[in-house]
Amino acid sequence: MSSRISFRIVPHSVRPNVNIVEILLDNKLCASIYPDQQKEQSIKLASAHFAGELTHHNQFPEGIQMDTGERMFPPIPVVQITFDPRPYDVDYGSGTIVR
Repeated sequence: MSSRISFRIVPHSVRPNVNIVEILLDNKLCASIYPDQQKEQSIKLASAHFAGELTHHNQFPEGIQMDTGERMFPPIPVVQITFDPRPYDVDYGSGTIVR
């Protein structure tokens, strides 16, 4: 059985008058999309549940794939994100996610 992804818009818990989009996988929160405070016309997608492991500090995990859109019509770039919603802890000493 495949997982079901859905979305909901909710108020930001810290920034007044800002809404975020929560991404739910089988009705469980797995990521949030919100406006970037520092850069106009930018968004951030935050999640501890991206599939794959970070191998280098500035490299995306394998669950984040960039597609230039060259094979699509019209050729629009796409970012494909795969989630792996396993329990996790944060190692605050190293600043890493531990599954």
